[in-house]
Order: sequence, then structure tokens, then C-alpha cells
Amino acid sequence: MYNGDKISISALGNLSISSQDTAFRSHGLEMVIMGKINPNAMVMAYVTNHLSGGTSAEEFYVNFENPSKFISSYKFGYFRPNFGIINTQHEHTYNFMNSPKSISRLFGNHGWASLGASSQITLPLKWDSYINISILQGSFGENVNLNSHNHNQAISSSDSVGGFSYLARLDQSYFITKSTNIALGLNYLSGRDKESRSVDFVLKSRADKYQYFLIQSEYYSSKISSKNHGIAFHPDEELATGYVIVGKQFDKKYHFGFIADHFSYRLMGEKSAALGFYGAIAPFDDSIVFRIKYVNESDTINGNYLALSAVWSLGSHKPQRY
Repeated sequence: MYNGDKISISALGNLSISSQDTAFRSHGLEMVIMGKINPNAMVMAYVTNHLSGGTSAEEFYVNFENPSKFISSYKFGYFRPNFGIINTQHEHTYNFMNSPKSISRLFGNHGWASLGASSQITLPLKWDSYINISILQGSFGENVNLNSHNHNQAISSSDSVGGFSYLARLDQSYFITKSTNIALGLNYLSGRDKESRSVDFVLKSRADKYQYFLIQSEYYSSKISSKNHGIAFHPDEELATGYVIVGKQFDKKYHFGFIADHFSYRLMGEKSAALGFYGAIAPFDDSIVFRIKYVNESDTINGNYLALSAVWSLGSHKPQRY
């Protein structure tokens, strides 16, 4: 929509349909605003205008790069914490259409954001390595609606539980060949009566900018306390969640892959496993992408479902990523 020297404004829309409810759905109109305060400082805002009425902010923050000799960056505002892989991304960029159920059980269908501050320290190693530390007003599972088509959620965290959440991430990234990179992340969160430990892994091998092979996985072990996403659990309940994605970007237009997903509650003895196929096709350019997802999942109607979606944008913020 607008792309100037210091500010850019993009608009994104979507339309989806699923065999689970056979109804057209849309999150509404999403606006993405990016601006440069100076060469080392950037402001970001993601705002959604919902079809059902009302507007909500998904993120709004300011990020400073290289502010000192020891700190490589710091951020403050309302943002998605650097905790794992998928939670830091936005749904319109997913080749696999929407979050795996293992991730939505933990963070909600559209991710977890909180007011807070974050600092990143680059370690003096031969490979890319950093530690990220965050202090957050809220924790995951607070004030999040699990309706997969409801994007209208409050941005303020529930204060029925006192204190802050404290988060740390260690990230290691190394090129094993000139074209193949592996990355390993270790995460820990504590506070507000919740605790989570996780590990994530990415292997990406590129032939060129538009061709790559991908393996991506995350696993979380979380003590979710007495409430998570508005549902009461035993105070000692533990939620184990994880997924694996194997995908290939064939060229600028086509991406296809497989996804395996699992979650389980230790005390309840409840668990679910899913296996699916997904695809993303950008027939014209990266401003519009059509996606398909077929999943075999035991706790859905008929044991499987098919979903189709289209996502488009005006401006520099694109739904198809490489």
C-alpha cells in the first residue's frame, strides 16, 4: 500500500474453508506497519480489523539493534516472545496454513504475545549463537480464545495470578556445508504459576533462494498449573506437545510437505496424534498464495479433515516466504 524510505504499510486478507464446518471464514483485514526511527531502531505494529467488529493488536513494539558492545539487540512493547519457532511467526506466513494442534494447545491458535522487554546477547563463538532473555507481563494460556476462526482476543494479560514470567533461550546455528544449516534452540520459561522447557531444531538445505529442503521440529514439556486457555486442570498437570515438519520448496511457486503432530496430558491420560499433508502454491508472485492441508486426526469429525485457504497482500509485507 505504501512503501517510503522510513515507513511501510501493508494490508493482508484471507479466506478459508474446512470440511470440519463447511463455511467460509476470514480473520479480517490485517495491517502491518513498519518504520525506521534511525538506522538501528525499528518500530512494528500488527493490527487486525475483524469482520465481526472491533480491532485488536497482535503486536506493537520497538526494536533496537547493536545498542552496546555486549547487547546485540533489545525490544520492548507488546510482542511474541522468542520462545521456540512457530510462536514468533504470523499465521499468514505458514506454508502449513495454521498452527499444529500441539502448538495451539500451548500458545493458542494465533500465537502468544505479552507486554514486556527482551534483550539478546550474541556469544563470541565461530558460529551464530545468542542468548535471549525476556521479562513478560503475562504467560501462555492467559486470555486466549481457542476458537480457530476467532482472531479477536484481548491484548491485556489476566492479573488474577501475580508476578512476571521470565524466559530464556539459547540459540545455536551452524552451516555444516555451504548450503546446509542446522539450528538448535533450548528454551525455559517460569513464573505466574507456569513452567515450560522446550527444544527446537531446524535443518534447511538450499539449492538457491527459491529451492530448499526443510526439517523442523519443536517439543515442549509444560506445567500448566490450574488453568490454561480458560480450562481448569489439576495444579500439577503437565502438557507434552511436539511436531515434526518435513517440506520442500521446489521453486518460486510450489512448496509441499508432511506434518506429524502430538500432544498429551500426563494426569488426564488424554492424548492426540495427527499426520497430514500440506501444500502452498504462489502462481503469480509472493503477494498471493493458495494453501491446502489434509490431516488424519483421531479427535476430529470422521477422523480427518481437508482445509483450503487463500492469503493475499498489498504492500511490502508478503504472505509467501522463502
